[in-house]
Amino acid sequence: MKRPLSVREAASMTGKHPETIAEALRRGDLHGGQRVKGGTWSIREKCLEAWLYGKKCKHQIEGTA
Repeated sequence: MKRPLSVREAASMTGKHPETIAEALRRGDLHGGQRVKGGTWSIREKCLEAWLYGKKCKHQIEGTA
């Protein structure tokens, strides 16, 4: 399994601004995780890909982490 992406890495991969990625995470549009509230986000590539295509990732659909 690949390691999760940071907000900056996800932004770089997608050409989006890091704040766009962070806002999508906060809204729940993009699935990601934090070890502690207010901590660093981690994003799975599959979740990022689904978000880019306007879809929910399997984690959002199944309600799993």
